[in-house]
Amino acid sequence: MPTTWNGIYLGHVAQSMDPQEGNNVAENAGSSQFVGQTFGSATEPLYEQIVSVEAADFFDTNSTNGTSVLNQNNSNGTDEFTTDIDADGVDETYQFDAGAAYWATITYFDGTTETVAIPVFQATTGDLFVGPSLAPATNTILASKAITSIRLDSLIENEYSGVTTSRPVVDFACFAAGTMIATPAGDVRIEDLSQGDLVLTADQDAQQIQWIGGASVDLVAAPNMRPVRISAGALGQGLPSHDLIVSPQHRVLVRSKIAQRMFGTDEVLVAAKQLLELDGIALVQDIDSVTYYHFLFDRHQMVWSNGALTESLFTGPEALKSVGPAARDEILALFPELENTPETVPARPIIPGRKARQMAARHVRNGQSVLS
Repeated sequence: MPTTWNGIYLGHVAQSMDPQEGNNVAENAGSSQFVGQTFGSATEPLYEQIVSVEAADFFDTNSTNGTSVLNQNNSNGTDEFTTDIDADGVDETYQFDAGAAYWATITYFDGTTETVAIPVFQATTGDLFVGPSLAPATNTILASKAITSIRLDSLIENEYSGVTTSRPVVDFACFAAGTMIATPAGDVRIEDLSQGDLVLTADQDAQQIQWIGGASVDLVAAPNMRPVRISAGALGQGLPSHDLIVSPQHRVLVRSKIAQRMFGTDEVLVAAKQLLELDGIALVQDIDSVTYYHFLFDRHQMVWSNGALTESLFTGPEALKSVGPAARDEILALFPELENTPETVPARPIIPGRKARQMAARHVRNGQSVLS
């Protein structure tokens, strides 16, 4: 059975970890191309490089514990896995080359560090990943906070190959309490809206809220959920009208000639965290907790929040995982067909991570706002 897990993409290392095939040893795993190297930084944090990896072919079963493992000396052929490194929405197939275990220094988003033994594996292309460990304690450390960088301090084992468990990642799109949502009766604070209320949408006039939910988040325990503040006017055209605070994954509308040139359409949706390079958009650092809200229509919609167009909850299996089990059960009670259906059609094309950051950088270089 295929095994799927979440891993961290570290980047590309030109040197092969395993230059001599046909054995269980990764001969170069202890070289200076790996040991002593730091992957990720404050400007290119690793928490933005979490990828879903799926076994594609030739995965063996560990006779000791019955788990599926990558094998760097597979007698049946080369093990393969699929993942979407370039964030274009399409998984590519890679051949597994080798794995090794390292003592590593993990630096988190809040500046704290942790030393832990981690499994690292490389594709034949040179692309390097951290995979989940066979040790639950290691996975707890990897998942405890948002990771900015990882330094490989020393080699432990150059025959390591186990990548069998899932690293939990929480990503969800929400408005912070206090956000003003446009309704036929005027702007209303999101926390004052209820199921059945009408909200103005960009494409279908007023639509009825089918579900609304909220939750408080301890940002000390979950720094990866720290909100993004979009200052008044930061998007252009005086928008938003007042500071808008949203979760990092909440998508906002970008309308520009740059978007048209890059993606063939002038209106796209981009996660707030991908716009941090723009003036007036930054992580909110002066709070320890936040209360998030979101609402669902019978289809994905664009709504006005503090005057700026942003998205409603985008449903589908992956999106539903992110709202929490209680909210998921409530939504599925209303829309049971969502449980086994693919993602619904988004209100605007959704631009993934790297491409979104490239677009933001082009707006900065050209001195253009993202709403033009």
